[in-house]
Amino acid sequence: MRDRTRSYTTDLPRIGLPFLTNMRRRLTDAEPGTQLYTQTESGTLYTFRQADSYAMTINGITRAIRTTTTQAGYGGREWYVCPHCMKRAAKLYIGKKDIGCRACWKLHYKSQSADRLDRMRMKIRQQRHAIWGNNDLAKNLFNDIRMFPKPKGMRWATFDRKRAELSVMEMAYWQAFSPVVDRITGVIERKTRNAARGIGLTLSKQNARTGRQGTG
Repeated sequence: MRDRTRSYTTDLPRIGLPFLTNMRRRLTDAEPGTQLYTQTESGTLYTFRQADSYAMTINGITRAIRTTTTQAGYGGREWYVCPHCMKRAAKLYIGKKDIGCRACWKLHYKSQSADRLDRMRMKIRQQRHAIWGNNDLAKNLFNDIRMFPKPKGMRWATFDRKRAELSVMEMAYWQAFSPVVDRITGVIERKTRNAARGIGLTLSKQNARTGRQGTG
C-alpha cells in the first residue's frame, strides 16, 4: 500500500455505495464472464463475478471484493469488505496497483489536519494568555516566547515551568505545520519559474526562492 508521510482521501479515485448497488444489480444475473469497466484516474477498473463474491482488476492487479449487509431500520445496508483488513467500508479507494479502504491506504480527511492545527493553535494561545494575559504581541504565534518577560507577581519556578511546557507545545505545532508551509512554498516556486519562462528567463530552484535571475 501507499507509503507517504501524509495522504488524503482526495488523492485517489474511489467507489462508494451507489457503485456497489449498481454493480450487484448488473452482475447478479449476468452471463458468466461478464465484466463491467469504469474509467478512473488510476486506470480502467474492471469488475466481475468470482465464485460467491466479486473481483476487481486495476492495471493487471486483481483483488477479491466481498460484500456484507448490516441491519438498518426495517431494511439492510450493504458494505464493501476491504480485501486487505477484511473490515466493512462504505468506500474503496483505487490506486494504480491496488484497491483498499481508507485505513489501509493510510488516507486522512483534509479537515482532520486542519482541525488538528486549529486545536493546537487554540491551546497555545490559551497558554500564552494564561502567562502574559491580553497581550497582542503574545497572540501572534510568529513572536518567539523568549521575547516576553516574566509577569510581575509570578514565581520564577512557575514561569520557567509554564514556559517550558509552552515551548514543547509550540515545537510540536510548527512540526505539524511545516508540511503546509512546504506545499505553499512549492506552489509559489512553480508559479515563479513558470512566470520567468514566460518572459524568457530560466530560474533554478534556489533562485526561484530568492527571486534572483539565473544564468541560463
